[in-house]
Amino acid sequence: MAAEQQLLEQLVDIAEPTYQLSWQIPPGVYILLAVTAAALVYGGWLLYRRKQYLAAKHQAIALLRQMPADAANQINQLLKRVIKHYAPAHPMLTASTLQWQQFLQQQLPDAPLPSLEALLYQAPSDPEQNEQFYQFAQRWLAQLRPAMLSSRQQQLLTQEAANV
Repeated sequence: MAAEQQLLEQLVDIAEPTYQLSWQIPPGVYILLAVTAAALVYGGWLLYRRKQYLAAKHQAIALLRQMPADAANQINQLLKRVIKHYAPAHPMLTASTLQWQQFLQQQLPDAPLPSLEALLYQAPSDPEQNEQFYQFAQRWLAQLRPAMLSSRQQQLLTQEAANV
């Protein structure tokens, strides 16, 4: 028993090693910082790509604001250019005026859309219809989801292939 008592007296408390520098960080924190930095860089890159992807939409909105309300042909061309940018093979790019109008009306069923045939192809156009088309174009561009255009394009192309 005396031998055990001597051995117990020789035991010393375990002391953790002190860091050599007061600001030294544990290795696990370095890994956590690296993962966080990589996630922030990746998130920034995704935001940059999204901004670049939506640049055509924002540019179209800016161009529309510069156009007069009575420029129905230019507004129509602007809408088709936006579709062509996001979905180059979209069937509505070669559709008739009636099909184009139906497509636009399906996109915004609650917004009034004047007759495009009368608006685009008849010389004396009604200023109220021009304004209505201008307002419709503004709302259409504001609610535009480019990803929906390409998915809609796939649906239309699949339907056309089934009809052949």
